[in-house]
Amino acid sequence: MKFFGWRMVFTGLTLEFTVVGFLFYSFPVIWPYLISELGMTESQLGMVSAFYFIPVAVLAIIVGRALDKYSVKNFMMIGAIIYAVGLFSLSFINSYWSLLTIYLTILALGSIMMGNLAVSKLIANWFDKNAGRALGIAAIGISFSGVMLPLIVDPLLELVGWRNVYVIFASIVFFIILPLVFFTVIDDPKAVNQVKDGVKKDYKEEFIPEEMTAKDLLSKKVFWIISLAFAFQFLSMMGVLAFLPIHASKMGLDETWNLLGLPVKQYVFAYSLAAFGGVLGKIIFGYLMDMMKAAHPPMIAMLLQAIGIFGITYLNEPNIFLLSAFIFGLGFGAATPLMTACYLRIFGAHNLGKARGMSSPIISPLQPIGILITSILIGFQDTYFAAFNIMGCFALVAVILASQIQEPEKI
Repeated sequence: MKFFGWRMVFTGLTLEFTVVGFLFYSFPVIWPYLISELGMTESQLGMVSAFYFIPVAVLAIIVGRALDKYSVKNFMMIGAIIYAVGLFSLSFINSYWSLLTIYLTILALGSIMMGNLAVSKLIANWFDKNAGRALGIAAIGISFSGVMLPLIVDPLLELVGWRNVYVIFASIVFFIILPLVFFTVIDDPKAVNQVKDGVKKDYKEEFIPEEMTAKDLLSKKVFWIISLAFAFQFLSMMGVLAFLPIHASKMGLDETWNLLGLPVKQYVFAYSLAAFGGVLGKIIFGYLMDMMKAAHPPMIAMLLQAIGIFGITYLNEPNIFLLSAFIFGLGFGAATPLMTACYLRIFGAHNLGKARGMSSPIISPLQPIGILITSILIGFQDTYFAAFNIMGCFALVAVILASQIQEPEKI
């Protein structure tokens, strides 16, 4: 019988594309229309993504624990319905507060139930030795959405308007993603007489604890090191990524190119190029995580992220700027699968949902700080120079923390 695990990876990739792409990567491209039509500001729109992580931090604890006990498939399906309703609701907003309310309630709940947390748990159920690779491939959906959606949404906005774009997003989730989950997702390989990785284990897991409580996790130094390292990486990423198109425009990358017959602005291309770097980062670091010590791939990825941030801050020659955006993406793109792979390697699949959930109150509150810092400083200076320098330094802090991650037998 053909191993079904890679089918779970493909479905996970599709879900990651849908959640992150529709919620975040398309959002900055829609900003100019919300600013001109509804009178919103750059700072306000940046705050939407920042505040989104507050309810997500709380929901992740509950959903993470539940995913270790109940059906991942059921969570994904309910989450897809809620997410579709949230996207459809965005087509009716008429104020900043209605936008913020939908993001912080319906979209937060739907995305946490069908997004990366659920996908990671599903893959952990199906993979062990090849988990890093599988998580990396599934997370490519995040970066693919960043490559493709800005290029698609930009001309689509001119054709149908931003409200209809959200109607299209909601329709895709309800009529394509929901049936996909229903027909393809299998919670556990044992349900179809299969085993993890498709082969019986030929190695021991003597250092992996069988079952851990929340108190057990919080008592482990390595849990805090992993959580804080990736918290600073995400903080650094969020403080740059959401503002990258506007920063690129301010740096002079505002010409329109013709790519595959589509008119694409340089600053939109820079945003997509960073996401393309993220695609490669997920593939490369997913493989490295299965071959190297737990600390090394995160350290390399975080260092690349710092180099990319300093490059787009100081270098405005178009080709060098675009290269820096790509390097930035190569680093931040690996963050989510590497974080999950670290928790999985050290705490085991049976504790993954709990570990990811318990880490959310550490990671999620720090993520919006990057957006808040950049939003506040841009309000005073009308330049991203100071903010991006701070974000680059945060990425270096992440490198130092990641260097302290220890293998299971040493904790």
